[in-house]
Amino acid sequence: MTPEEARKKAQEALAPLRAQIDGLDDQILELIQKRALTAIELGKLKKKISLPIMDLSREKQVLARFTGKVKPGEGLTLDAVVSVYTEIIKACRAAQAPTKVAFLGPAGTFSHAAALQQFGRLAFFVPCDDLAHVFRAASGDEAEFALVPFENTTEGIVGQTLDLMTQSELRVQSMLNLKVNLTLMSAHGDLSSIKAVSSHPQALAQCRNWLALNMPGVELRPSVSTAAGATLALADDSVAVIGHPALASFYNLTVMSGDIQDLQHNQTCFFIMSHDDSPPTGNDRTLVWFSAPHNSGSLYKCLQPLASTGVNLTRLHSRPNPATPWEYLFFLELEGHFQDEKVKAGLEALSGETDRCHVLGSYEAPSEERSLKAAPLGTAGSVM
Repeated sequence: MTPEEARKKAQEALAPLRAQIDGLDDQILELIQKRALTAIELGKLKKKISLPIMDLSREKQVLARFTGKVKPGEGLTLDAVVSVYTEIIKACRAAQAPTKVAFLGPAGTFSHAAALQQFGRLAFFVPCDDLAHVFRAASGDEAEFALVPFENTTEGIVGQTLDLMTQSELRVQSMLNLKVNLTLMSAHGDLSSIKAVSSHPQALAQCRNWLALNMPGVELRPSVSTAAGATLALADDSVAVIGHPALASFYNLTVMSGDIQDLQHNQTCFFIMSHDDSPPTGNDRTLVWFSAPHNSGSLYKCLQPLASTGVNLTRLHSRPNPATPWEYLFFLELEGHFQDEKVKAGLEALSGETDRCHVLGSYEAPSEERSLKAAPLGTAGSVM
């Protein structure tokens, strides 16, 4: 049998199975379109009764249904099924109404990666020059959601985000954790010719040990973002950039070394904020800020009622009060939803001991298993 005859025979053997797959694809497409049309009708009803289009708790319920339906060893794994359906859910959400999301830009940053992971590639993304612009965009008509960095496991709290929260009416609706994978890239990929490394100050700090060991004496050039560092590297062959792995394809750079962060468990926590509150899920956290009187024992007196009502605290941060020198605002994260009776009682007691007390919102607590990986960016997604 000649090679051509062998290929022809193989094609004939494959033909019935391929025809079967084509038929299954037709059925899947028809069902996906029916699902999308049903989602559009659901979106119309949500608008009519003033409910938000995005309902993260419901989306998680949909995905959780597959846990008992996917049998090991039968076709796709549970992770694969959840991955496929996550994209279907995001596409159907976009069909209900295009979602506009403001984030700290430019495109290609870790904030962009987190926004893509949460909202999908069919959303409209609004890159902002600074965090104040992110809050303004979502407070006005530029965007429906603001995605803002809150805390990094290595570098700590993002103080400006806390400061802006006290000046905004936006509500914290969701929290997500993004694993920070940092990559060294340049225009040509020749490590020996690199004289300087540029990136956001936090990215440089998170790789300080790797840089000291592998590139001793190299000049460090802080930039306003990892994407800004990529632009500089693209223009100068002697400059490398540290950033999200997808910056390489985004800016046509060559990867020289990956996973160079000093701590492999490094993550950044983001908040998604909007004008709407999230409903209780049974596994929630609530974020509150308050000001305490400037006298001895005042902070203890504020926190003691929470302990008395059995409310567990999970975070406590302080920030200078911009209105009064040497006085501070305190940010509390506690277990439970602000609609829970125990939490409600604790917050009422807290409010009675403080000068000012404001609930920023409640959100489902992300577990370690739900932490998001550094998602591929590609060039998909509409950037405004």
